[in-house]
Amino acid sequence: MLIILVSSMLFETAWINSQLISPRHIPLGKFTAIQGELYDSPVLIFPLGVGKTNAAHGATLLLEKFAPNLMLLIGCGGAYQKSGLVPGDLTMADEEIFGDEGVITTQGWRSMSFLKLPLLCKGNQTYYNSFKIDRNNLNRAKKILRKFNTKIGAFITVSEISGTRQKAEEMEKRFHGVCENMEGAAVAQLCTLYNVPFLEIRGISNLVKERRKEEWDLSAATRISQEAALQIIALWRENQ
Repeated sequence: MLIILVSSMLFETAWINSQLISPRHIPLGKFTAIQGELYDSPVLIFPLGVGKTNAAHGATLLLEKFAPNLMLLIGCGGAYQKSGLVPGDLTMADEEIFGDEGVITTQGWRSMSFLKLPLLCKGNQTYYNSFKIDRNNLNRAKKILRKFNTKIGAFITVSEISGTRQKAEEMEKRFHGVCENMEGAAVAQLCTLYNVPFLEIRGISNLVKERRKEEWDLSAATRISQEAALQIIALWRENQ
């Protein structure tokens, strides 16, 4: 069983990296991943980089070379006001949504479905802005993460971070999401294409509103997301 653990930035997996048994470097395109063992299971760790393009590129490199039992994306995220989340909380996606793809019209924003331009066609399924997480895998993860009081909801992937309250409220109203990020939907799309189970969990570092970095808690966010990831790695096999 192989679990691939990805994040946007190296610091978001630094603690788990330090826990790996027999770590070794694995060439991956023009980059390097780290492979080792945790709880007698092989684990591969790779920082994708920030944003949709880096996320899609890194996911493609991984999925072309490996056939993981789970792709687990972790890291920090911003919580929308109505989610009830605060810095240091843990949240998990039940749906990944591309928040920027679409068109601005005189009547406001419209999705890729409005444009009749799917992001992915696979078999009889057509995907526009949304990629839902497999319900069985989501329930497995919820069971494993019970002690974390994990909030479940839609994650919104954007290229332009919402740095004002007005923009944050607009995005929250449009999608009813709980967490904003810059990579999740891209990785979800690639995992859908390659038939690989996918989960995303994030620790909340800040509320999505006016951008004040002095209010952020990156340390708490990275700590809880890595602790949760370790729990999933430890118990994923026995919770099938």
